[in-house]
Amino acid sequence: MIAIQVSLYPVGREDFLEPLNMFWKVLKDRKVNHKITPLSTITWDDDEDRLYSTIFEAYREARKISPAVMVTTTTTGNEEQIKELLSFL
Repeated sequence: MIAIQVSLYPVGREDFLEPLNMFWKVLKDRKVNHKITPLSTITWDDDEDRLYSTIFEAYREARKISPAVMVTTTTTGNEEQIKELLSFL
């Protein structure tokens, strides 16, 4: 299992919610597990390739609205270890 923390920073615009909403819409449409926190979005899945490709797709869609910087932190482990990390959210 893999978990990726994503921080997306739209640049060059005052309304930063539109690109973020597009990013989250892609995650929702692709049925990727995610939780939005005040500072980042936490995503997780059993399929690493699917999660990576979906996050990159969401980033591309957000960039159609605004240039953006995306920072990710990735962790892997078994299901129990990832669930323990997610319990802190």
